[in-house]
Amino acid sequence: MPITTATAKRRAVAQSLPVDYRTGLVRRRALDLYEAIPAQHHRERAVQELRDVVVD
Repeated sequence: MPITTATAKRRAVAQSLPVDYRTGLVRRRALDLYEAIPAQHHRERAVQELRDVVVD
């Protein structure tokens, strides 16, 4: 069963790691996910939460 974008966003935020653990590949993949989300979705709560997690 494919995962929807909304589900992936919620999981990414729910599984966010403390800053000390968000290094290297993990941080890069989270940033890739955020950058892959179309701009029209950037106001959605889950996307904003993902952005907050990635930029901390």
